[in-house]
Amino acid sequence: MYRRQFLAGLLLATSPLAITHTVAQPAPAPGAIPAPMYLAMAAKGGMLLEETARDAYAKTQDPRVKKFSRAEVVEQVTLTDKLSASTPPGLMAGAAAGMPPGGLVGGLVAAPFMVAGAAAGAAGTLLGMGGQPVPMTSDAQKADMIARIQSTAAGPQYDALFVQTQLMGHHEAYAIHSNYAQNGDDPALRRVARGALPLLRLHIAQLTRMQGMAGGPQG
Repeated sequence: MYRRQFLAGLLLATSPLAITHTVAQPAPAPGAIPAPMYLAMAAKGGMLLEETARDAYAKTQDPRVKKFSRAEVVEQVTLTDKLSASTPPGLMAGAAAGMPPGGLVGGLVAAPFMVAGAAAGAAGTLLGMGGQPVPMTSDAQKADMIARIQSTAAGPQYDALFVQTQLMGHHEAYAIHSNYAQNGDDPALRRVARGALPLLRLHIAQLTRMQGMAGGPQG
């Protein structure tokens, strides 16, 4: 399923189905991402990576960026398909029901909120590679990043901006999937999250090298 269809499912689902699914689930561990929020965060974060990669593939003249952007689109489409196939009936409804005011991800910077009656702490920062804190970006920030990429003309400045945006997005994605892989509340989705980590680590290493070769700050 293409990402926009998957995201549309999150946005259009209704809360009664969410309650049906989630009341039977054990409360997530403190600091864990409940499955509905995980799906929402993964979808929105993946959209940032995919949309900017599609733009880069069409515009860049740098063969390294061209190759990476193509691989990134494939990664995101594949991951979306796996998430969609592994999502139990009713859980996409839970993602919509668990959406805090201000958007799917924007509410992460707010106080903890409720998901279908179960308390779930949603911090604005998760732990990423090496246990380092990774601040989560809001919906508005992601939209601004996509717009900035799309409005920047092709050239070295564009390529540097793309690499910087992708590196930030990959660190955020790693934190999301790593957290859920460790203590998520749905076994099938935990397996998908765990399976996403090796390629995310590889892409972070590739992007860090690309950024270093361009003379930018690494990491």
